[in-house]
Amino acid sequence: MHRRHLLRAVAGTAALSGVAALATRDGDARPTAPGSGEAGDATTASGDSTATPSGTPTPTPTEAVATPTSDYEPIGSVAVEGATEAVLTPEGETAFVAVGDGFAVLDLRDPANPTVVASERDISPPGTTRRMGGVRDVKYDDGRLLVGGPASYDPDSFYGVALFDVSDPTAPAFLRAYETAYPVHNCDLAGEYAYLTRSDREANPLLVVDLGREEPREVARWSVLDRDPVWESVPLQLRTLHDVFVRDGFAYLAYWDAGTWILDVSDPAEPAYVADVRERDPETLAELDGLAVARESSEPPGNDHYAATDPDSSLLAVGKESWNSNFGKEGTTPGPDDPGGPSGIAIYDIADPRSPQHLSTIEPPPTADTNINGVRTTAHNFELAAGHLYSSWYRGGVAVHDLTEPAEPERVRYFRRSSTTNFWTARLTAPGGAVVAASFEDPSDLDAPARVYTFPDVARATPTPTSGSTDATVAPTDPGGRPATEDDGGGEGTDDDRPETSDAVATESATAGDGPGFGPAAALAGLGIGAWRLLGGEESDEEGG
Repeated sequence: MHRRHLLRAVAGTAALSGVAALATRDGDARPTAPGSGEAGDATTASGDSTATPSGTPTPTPTEAVATPTSDYEPIGSVAVEGATEAVLTPEGETAFVAVGDGFAVLDLRDPANPTVVASERDISPPGTTRRMGGVRDVKYDDGRLLVGGPASYDPDSFYGVALFDVSDPTAPAFLRAYETAYPVHNCDLAGEYAYLTRSDREANPLLVVDLGREEPREVARWSVLDRDPVWESVPLQLRTLHDVFVRDGFAYLAYWDAGTWILDVSDPAEPAYVADVRERDPETLAELDGLAVARESSEPPGNDHYAATDPDSSLLAVGKESWNSNFGKEGTTPGPDDPGGPSGIAIYDIADPRSPQHLSTIEPPPTADTNINGVRTTAHNFELAAGHLYSSWYRGGVAVHDLTEPAEPERVRYFRRSSTTNFWTARLTAPGGAVVAASFEDPSDLDAPARVYTFPDVARATPTPTSGSTDATVAPTDPGGRPATEDDGGGEGTDDDRPETSDAVATESATAGDGPGFGPAAALAGLGIGAWRLLGGEESDEEGG
């Protein structure tokens, strides 16, 4: 937790302004084959995280899309047919990957050689002859894995979730399943409860299911219509619940153009509204019809696609997924003067979750073709961990941003190969370990299997015993645990050519007293939302957002 956030939470004096909202829909449907617009790879390999294509002329589709980066490269990869979302165990040694008809298990103990050690495909829960399909999401909690699907309507698939015991990752064991009447685009698992996006094309609610019993049952559901019936007049595709993230008794719901909503789920059977952040009001959205609705659902503003917090719940990141609705066609975006996306990731201060405060927005990598069938570089799934944001941007690559100053995020690592990779997610194994990113297709060879890549994490300050003393000094190490040298800056080059954005840590400045993860503030890093509750936040009737 950042010290300023801690003091604000403990003092209870946060005066954060309300923020308008965000939203969600089925934006994760596998993109169709890229158009003929790509002539190569494209964008800067610099550390400039402020560049944005928004509002700038769009190059013709025959121009190069992006210049591949060269200073940050994978350290390993493995083919995993159908790979999309990936989640990791807390120690970062195992990854579980959604693969369409089930999941695969990866051994990451040697990040340079990720290995598939098990898989569960063609999952057919007891009591049905149908099998799970369209699986695009898996979630892990305390030795169990939740598998949800299908991501969109598929009459031949089993609709719902399946729970597995993965305490031995090499031998997953089916526990139980819960069947729904509608697709489950995304889900989360917290304790004995599953949180599902119920795509019913009506209320599109969050569904809470108790999986801790032999016969799982629904215990609650909640939608934006429960908060305000005016949302019922908004076209369905503008208020689809796309994703849900649960941490520390709070659920964060990405509701596409209806915004991102925060619920108190400390009692899973009684979800309670806390706040929402959104950019459009329901009255404005309700006035749209026809092509205007299609355009609104695919272009900024809005399009809240994925939301997650940092480990101490002091920061909230909201990713927005967008692209040009229908390039050049009458009634939609006219073309180069209005690119219509892509979108980035907004960072909010949620030390007081009732009143989120926008701090910054990380802009997306540029693209020469903003169309839905073009070269997508919009935000996709990500993770906030160890003071950094690990993000995927479809064909825009994988990025790592330092959030030491969340109002001024600094991009410190970046990989892009638009012609051969299309990234779905990015996750951290452990600080100083590896970044795991799944590329679900090779645009240059659509018959090639998906691949899961590993990259080195940023250099980390770690305590090193000093000879003849019990005190610890701190030296930066590379992902392999070796002390970093001037010629080993985590892929940033030598001391002579290392960019100014290098995050190599100077030994003399990274002391045990002021280095990241040390000092009295770190000892209290578990507060955040917990402090808000202790200060009476749960009992307040004040409404935020």
